This record gives sequence, C-alpha cells and structure tokens, in this order.
Amino acid sequence: MNRRHFLQLLGSVGMTAVTLRHGPLQAADPNRHYIFVHAGGGWDPTSLCDPKGNTPRADNRGPVNHYAVNDIGEVGNGIRYAPFPDPDLATSTLRDDMAITSFDAFFNDLASDLLVINGIDMQTNNHDTGTRTMWSGSDVQTQPALGALIAQADAPDSPLAFLTNGGYDYSDGLIAPTRVSGSGIFRELAYPERYNTAPDANLDDDATYYLHPDIHQMVDSARTRRLQKLITDTRLPQRRVAMSRLYTVQGSDSNLHRLIDALPASPSGGLRGQAEVAIAAFQSQVASCANLTVGGFDTHGDHDRNQSFSLASLIDGVHYLWSLINSAGLSDRVTVLVGSDFGRTPYYNGGNGKDHWNVTSMLAFGAGVSGNRVVGGTNAHYEALTVDPATLMPSTTGGAVRLTCGHIHHALRRLAGIENDAVARQYALEGGYLPIFG
Repeated sequence: MNRRHFLQLLGSVGMTAVTLRHGPLQAADPNRHYIFVHAGGGWDPTSLCDPKGNTPRADNRGPVNHYAVNDIGEVGNGIRYAPFPDPDLATSTLRDDMAITSFDAFFNDLASDLLVINGIDMQTNNHDTGTRTMWSGSDVQTQPALGALIAQADAPDSPLAFLTNGGYDYSDGLIAPTRVSGSGIFRELAYPERYNTAPDANLDDDATYYLHPDIHQMVDSARTRRLQKLITDTRLPQRRVAMSRLYTVQGSDSNLHRLIDALPASPSGGLRGQAEVAIAAFQSQVASCANLTVGGFDTHGDHDRNQSFSLASLIDGVHYLWSLINSAGLSDRVTVLVGSDFGRTPYYNGGNGKDHWNVTSMLAFGAGVSGNRVVGGTNAHYEALTVDPATLMPSTTGGAVRLTCGHIHHALRRLAGIENDAVARQYALEGGYLPIFG
C-alpha cells in the first residue's frame, strides 16, 4: 500500500488525512482514555439532570417545565432527574433496537459513578462559541479541544490517537484528528488489497483480492526494496525519518486488525455505533481520546417532544457506552464527559419551544471521577448560583465563584495529567483550579 493509496483511501472513506510527522500506528497510552459526548444544538438540563417542574415562576413568565414537580426522580446523594416531558414517549419506540420508557434505568445504574455539574455559566448563547468553550475551556478561536491536548501528550506518534465523530475537534495543528464515518472504514484500511471487506466476507478466499495474492506479494517486495534504497540514499536526516515512518505505515496493520477484531460482527448505528468504535480503538490501543456526538437539541419549537426524543437517544447511547466500558474491563481507564453548547430558556416561547440560554450542565463518570455527587446549582428560575470554591455547594459568602468551563478544564487537565504539559500550558484558561472531579 503506497502513501498515495493510503491517503486516497482515508479521504474516500471520510477520514482526515494523516501527515507523516504523526508517524505509524503506534500504541497509545493503554492506561487512560477519554470520551467526550457532545449533545449538539444546546440541550435542556431542566429536562434531564437539573429539573424544575411546573411550579409557576414569580415573574409570571410561565413554568420552567410542563411536567409535575412530584414526578421528578431522585437517586443516590441528591441526584435529581426529570421524567419525560412528553408522556407519549412512555410507549414510543425511537429505533427498532431502542424502546424508551424513562431515565430511571440510566440514573439508577450510574448513580454511584455519576457526577452532575449544574449551574455552568457558558458566557455565550452562540452555537459555535458554546461548543468550542465546552470542549476546550475557552472561547478563543485557536484553542484546541481537550481531546487534542491529551492525545498529543499521550500518543503523539499515533495517527488514530484522537478519533472524532464531530463536535469540537480543532487541534491547532498539534495532532491530526481522525474523523470517523463508520466502523467499515477500518476494514478497508486494514485490507486495501481486497475489493470485498464486509464483515461476512471470507478473507481466506483469493477471490476477494483485486489481484492474485502472489502478485500482491511481488508488488509489496518490489516496493519495500525501492523504499529501503531511497532511505539509504537520502542524505537529509529529517527526510530519512519521514521515509522510515512511511515504510512502517505501509507495513504495520496489526493494530488495525486488533481494532477490527474488537468490533461487533453487526455494528450498531447512531451513538451506539460510535461508542462501539471508540471502545474497540481503546481495546486495540490505537486511540487515546474520542469525540461522540448526537444532534437535534436546538428545540425552538415543540420543545417537550423534540427535546425528549433527542435526550432519549443521547441517554440510550451513553448508557450503552457505559455497558461497553464495563464489559471491556475499562471502567478504571476510561473517563466520559457529556455536555452541550449551552442550555435552553427557563420558559417557553410562542411556539411552545425554548430558545438559547447561557446556563448549562455536564455529566461525568468513569476513571478519576468521584461519583454519586452533584456540584454547582441553579435557582428556581434556572439562573446559575455561585458556589463555595472548597465544597462546590451553592454559596453567597465571600470568595464564592460562578462555575465556568475554565474552572472545569483546569480540573480536567489535572485529571488527565497534562496540567504542566509544555504544549498545554501554551493555551491559557481563565478561572482557577477547583476540586470538581474529587
């Protein structure tokens, strides 16, 4: 497989081209991985993890939610969650393989591991700025995603270190994010000499090759001899290193084969399918971080029903992700963060929808996260409360602070062990460190 074919194949199947400086398929740090799940469009935490219910507002602008206060659920150490605002969802089937009844199973299963961060002031209600701020900790346009910072620190020579399905994946040139369009692309990359790489294809059958295997072997041998001669003849050290890496890329598919072996025979769609690829990549040690994403949260009209469908799809996928993490024995190695651009207004507009609001929440669980906790908070009108910097409980005493993404990313950088990384330190964060993750 020559370099042109390698790069053409990446482009044809929806993956970002990998430059030579990122090197061969070397193993990422096998001990720590991070998944960032983005709810695109601006979710409504009052319909999920910061419920308010239908108590009338003091300013007569209508209730924050339409569901009854008495229907709000609670598990663990004060983790409260909303019922579905639209009761029709109790019997709806959102996909053939996903029957949804409520959030009960998710919050009950994850309560002991789950951290809910409420009352985050995004300081914006713009989609692009909010997404960038949520996943980089800053609204500065050149600020790389946290996943890129971690990947460049943990696995700088792995071209698959930062897998992404969308969301915010800007890397400022630190590392090449690998954009994934489905699990089938990895089979195509691992078997570029075959025209049929479907999961049910018989890879022992010579008929699956474009050319007879003996011819492929002759071509590969000739290519290897030519590249080795070019490496020997070149006098420039950097060019020699680049060519050596190309040689390794051409001959090292073992990691990709391990990734393929870790994928299910019948891949799922949607967020579930994204989760399957991420966990398979972690198991095969070719990736350090992964972005997962699901949309549909910009509910300016018919909010209760549309937001419910999107939240149900999100929670189903995240719940499935947690089951995959546990089944793979990675619960002490994978940290999951779930967030969105911003929140929704604490009242309905004329179209029974909700518009953009600067206050939001984040969910976190997995390795390094002290669970069964809620930090931060909002008042009855869904306005962010200031918190005590030591306890992170709502407080109005001297020194109380308003939670921002800067605080969260200071804590995340420390959690990921990159707080003092020379590259990460080039990208400043406002606010200071708070013990958010325990």
